[in-house]
Amino acid sequence: MSEINLLDDVAPASNELGAISDMAQQMYDLQEEIMKLELSLKQKKQDLDKLATQDLPDLMQELNLKDFTLNNGAKVTVDDVLSGSIPSASSILRAKGEDKMEKEMRQEQCFDWLRANGGSDLIKSNVEVQFGRDEDKLCNDFTKELQDRSIHYRRAVGVHPATLNSFLKEKIENGSNVPRDTFKLFEGRKAKIRR
Repeated sequence: MSEINLLDDVAPASNELGAISDMAQQMYDLQEEIMKLELSLKQKKQDLDKLATQDLPDLMQELNLKDFTLNNGAKVTVDDVLSGSIPSASSILRAKGEDKMEKEMRQEQCFDWLRANGGSDLIKSNVEVQFGRDEDKLCNDFTKELQDRSIHYRRAVGVHPATLNSFLKEKIENGSNVPRDTFKLFEGRKAKIRR
């Protein structure tokens, strides 16, 4: 009777190890390539933003042009823009330490200013309830109760960015003192291409 060596039976063949090594190297290379592409994309977006908010509007203003049309028919215009922001609930959740506290405080300051300056109706509140594992019955009972009361829950508090920008622009045009740092206001000109 011959002896059976279990290690021989389960040990992978060298060509299988080679395939694993090749796939792992391919995975590593793809991760590296994706990282480089993401960095490149980030840089391209920064370059585009500089062209759109500084270089092109400045040159067009210097040449006293409000708009022009490219050879391909696309129209280039420069518009005055004003944009502000309020930290979202999700950005606050993702933040850590001092950054989290700063975002929470800034969000509350923005909401307080809006409420004090006629913008309380811009603030939308939603409620979301999460149940843990093995709480299916409790969740079902709770949702049934909400349905019976015709209440839909999922809580998040925020202001739609376009609505906020319109409101802030109106307030500034009417002479209100908008806290620029609190809303991280950007006022300037921005070139746009309409294809």
